[in-house]
Amino acid sequence: MDMNQAGLAGTDTPARPARFDYTPSATDYDKALWRYTLGTRPGRTRYLPLLGVAAALAFAVRAWKWHFDQTQIVIAGTLCAIAVIVVRQWGRRHRTRDQFAAHAEHGACLTTVDEDGLTTTGTSGRTLTEGWNTYPWWFETPELFVLTGSMEFFFVLPKRGAAAPDDLERARALFTRHLRRL
Repeated sequence: MDMNQAGLAGTDTPARPARFDYTPSATDYDKALWRYTLGTRPGRTRYLPLLGVAAALAFAVRAWKWHFDQTQIVIAGTLCAIAVIVVRQWGRRHRTRDQFAAHAEHGACLTTVDEDGLTTTGTSGRTLTEGWNTYPWWFETPELFVLTGSMEFFFVLPKRGAAAPDDLERARALFTRHLRRL
C-alpha cells in the first residue's frame, strides 16, 4: 500500500493538497457577491436594523415636520428603505471589485488547499499563504467555492481550475472540516 492509499484508507485526511489553476474573473466575484447577498442569512439580514432605523426616522420626521399623514409616511419609509438597499449593494459591489482587482494583479494563479490553509502563487511571482482562521465561513455555488471572513471580503476559488475532478471533493472536505458553511 503506498502513502496515498494509506492516507485515504486510514483517515479522512486528504493524501495530497487540492490544486486549482485558474485566472481570476470579475464575473466570478460578482456571482459570489450575489450568492452571498441573496443566498445566505448574514447577507440577507445584515442591514435589517439599518433599514428599521431609516424607516423609523422617516416616520418621525414626517410626523413631526408635516403632521401625521399615513400614506406619506409609508412612502417616505419605503423610499428610505430602497435607498439603504441600493447604497448597501453598491458598497458591497465596490468592495468586491476592489478585491477582484487585488487578486487579478497576481495574474494566472495556482492555489493549493491543504490542512494548513490556502497558498496562492501568481504568475507575478507573489505568493500569499493564509491559514484557516482568515476565512471562518464558506459557501459553494455550482461554479465556485467562496471563502469569506467578517462578512466583508471574499476569496473566490473557481471550480473550473481544479487540476483533477477529485480536487473538488478534497477541497470540499477541507472546507467542511476547518470552516463553517453558510
